Amino acid sequence: MERRVVITGMGTINPLGDTLQGYYDNLIAGKSGVKRWESLDLSPCENKIGGDLGDYDFTAGLERFKDALGPQYKAVKRLFRNATFTSKMSVLTALDAWKDAGLLHAEIDPFQTMTVVAGHNLNSNYIYKMGLQYQEEPEFIDPLASVEAIDNNVPALVTEVLGIHGPAYTIGGACASGNLALRDAFRDIKLGEVERAVVCGAAFDVSAADIMASSIINSVVVKKEFQEKPETGSRPFDTQRDGFVYSHGSATLIVESLESAKARGARIYAEVLGVKASANANHLPMPGADYMSWVMKELLRTTGTKPEDVDYANCHATGTPAGDMQEIMAIKNTFGEHAYKLKLNAPKSMLGHTCWASPLVETIGGILQMQHGKLHPTINIDNLDPEIDLDVCPNEPVDFQARIMLKNSFGFGGLNCCSLIKMWEED
Repeated sequence: MERRVVITGMGTINPLGDTLQGYYDNLIAGKSGVKRWESLDLSPCENKIGGDLGDYDFTAGLERFKDALGPQYKAVKRLFRNATFTSKMSVLTALDAWKDAGLLHAEIDPFQTMTVVAGHNLNSNYIYKMGLQYQEEPEFIDPLASVEAIDNNVPALVTEVLGIHGPAYTIGGACASGNLALRDAFRDIKLGEVERAVVCGAAFDVSAADIMASSIINSVVVKKEFQEKPETGSRPFDTQRDGFVYSHGSATLIVESLESAKARGARIYAEVLGVKASANANHLPMPGADYMSWVMKELLRTTGTKPEDVDYANCHATGTPAGDMQEIMAIKNTFGEHAYKLKLNAPKSMLGHTCWASPLVETIGGILQMQHGKLHPTINIDNLDPEIDLDVCPNEPVDFQARIMLKNSFGFGGLNCCSLIKMWEED
């Protein structure tokens, strides 16, 4: 029995905000969340900019839920004492989305809710620090490192805080991880395996070594002029684009069957029409337009969506010279002449790249834009690449009522995954 799948809760912490309204307002204002890293020592590295949330106040973040959690608040606060940066940020967005969906303290079958956490190598910086501590004084490493450091601790903590007992695991696919996690949840709900899912894009606790390695292969912004003006460094579609910038960020969606949402009287944000994935069969970070296009076309075919019904593409667009061009080529190949009627924008121009969580962080931004009938600008386009001749909403917000959004995500290793999201309208 196939069922319709809808989104009923959203929560995010990212360089543009930790509330839905604040996030949307900063997107529309064209504000950049990119700055010079302060929580990481990047003195030996050419790249020194990113969406640094290393100083995020988790105590205040958790305090927001004190009244809502009631007696459970103290237990969650105790969990936070030893939890990693990644775990705390992921749990907070999960709590936010769970509350937003009206599920906090709701009477539901806890075995009918699954938890899928998007990402891998989540605690990279934490593990790096433990390695340094081991070299200096082995006995002073975190005594809980063997638990806290591994990726599966994130879904474990989410299930503990929310009190849910359905399937729980991680899915890793580099920058496509968020959409791949949504794909798993979508399929299980459609097939009746579960009623709902917590789909969490975990924060990537990136280390200085990770950024250094990316600098060596020229995948991140290294031009000196952009290090001095960080807010200008992430520039998808511009002729001077130089690579992406790492950013901290997490996001959670609550997705559930339409029947479940209606039975609860839940507010519905949007409907997930479908999610499709493919691989380039090439482990190198070399994007391929043909494989991207295959995913988009298959997504349209399997959902019964006509190309002309899609009006908005929330692009992956990281700001790499090859990646942006290949994505535009894929959109043209998929939509033909209709591509020139589409509205496109690049949230990473403001957010930077929130890595594994980026598809979910950006999906939330896309849904908020559909709700408000206004699209955010793609900032930092001083000179639009002449080969990019589609409407990418350069530098200014656009009044536009999008109804069906294509959300693209293309990960290192040639891992492609796209979703199709429709603004909710009562039948």
